Amino acid sequence: MKFQRLRGTRDIYGKDALLFQSVEACASGVFRRFGFEELRTPILEEKELFTRALGPETDVVQKEMYEFEDRSKTRVALRPEGTAGIVRAYLENSFDKTQGLCKFYYIGSMFRSERPQAGRLRQFHQIGVEALGTDSPYSDAEILHALTSFLDSVGADGYQVKLNNLGTFEERAGFRKVLYEYFEPKKNKLCEDCKKRLSKNVFRLLDCKNPSCREMVKKSPPISEHLSAASKEHFDKVREAMATCGISYTLDPTMVRGLDYYTKTVFEISHPKLGAQDALAAGGRYDHLIESFGGGPAGAVGFAIGIERLLMCLSDREEKNKRGLLFFIATLGDQAFKEGFKILRQLRNEGLAVSMDFSAKSLKGQMRAADKIKADFVLILGDDELKKNVCVLKDMKSGAQQEAPLQDLAARLKEKTPPC
Repeated sequence: MKFQRLRGTRDIYGKDALLFQSVEACASGVFRRFGFEELRTPILEEKELFTRALGPETDVVQKEMYEFEDRSKTRVALRPEGTAGIVRAYLENSFDKTQGLCKFYYIGSMFRSERPQAGRLRQFHQIGVEALGTDSPYSDAEILHALTSFLDSVGADGYQVKLNNLGTFEERAGFRKVLYEYFEPKKNKLCEDCKKRLSKNVFRLLDCKNPSCREMVKKSPPISEHLSAASKEHFDKVREAMATCGISYTLDPTMVRGLDYYTKTVFEISHPKLGAQDALAAGGRYDHLIESFGGGPAGAVGFAIGIERLLMCLSDREEKNKRGLLFFIATLGDQAFKEGFKILRQLRNEGLAVSMDFSAKSLKGQMRAADKIKADFVLILGDDELKKNVCVLKDMKSGAQQEAPLQDLAARLKEKTPPC
């Protein structure tokens, strides 16, 4: 019986694997520069963790989570997003008591049972950043600065930043009535999902992607007219700090996030290469999530970006695919093979990428193996070369060959390898 991967999943190898490695390394470098430390949380968590964090009426909880009962009769779920697990780890490991402010980044797989399409898989990969234990508007700006710095570094040119202020939970409660009064007379024109959202959570209408609903959303009352002076002041400071960081943005008064925990600042990064559903990254402030998990009052802010969607936006995909030079050792005869194996170890210890084919008997077969793995240079070693203490170095692209002394061979090969 031949098995196939499940729908909505993929195998990552070859050039795609190199792209993933490049993007993940870039993220780690940029976020560490901003003072964020990596935190790896389990893929599997209690279902209630996500239900409480995301809201029981959200599409993620209602339709998309992979959940089941394990052998201990605990209801568990594959993580659909990263923030809830980060907050759980922050409290469970007592970071709130020992450190207060914590700045984390994460990279890993997420799972949602969505209809698979370009850039949206059922197992997908996210990079996220969270700052926990802070209510400063400058943390909002720092998070956005970290995100845009990463996008600039990785080569995702052409993105746009959209910003909005959702206010506090209390302010939204009053605005909820205003939205309901606006949409209720138009109920028959709403899509089927939005008709349900109208009674359950009217804010979800603002996030609908249905074209007819979007037109009604554009004309809906803006939340900015229903915010307190304190919420407006916080947002003004965020915008001022973003200007200091040189971050360009547009205000989107109808933008909400698809998760219930957001307060005050929310943002979305869009990219024209993604088409109609152009969201590349998103995030915002979630000042009550830590408290709802049993911690003390503490602000927090963060974002997540999908790696698959990011790869669709890169302007220099071929450049990101580039690896260092790959060398291959081909030998003729038993003594040359033993010496070649010794050289293989020495060159790898010097940090060079080197391969051999241990099963190929003929030089022709070994050259085919070198070509198959796209080696840049082949080091050919036989009895004659051993007598002269050299190898023949063949450039696989040009076909040019030259003798290279075995003494200080690693240093000579490194000269051919461009700096990373």
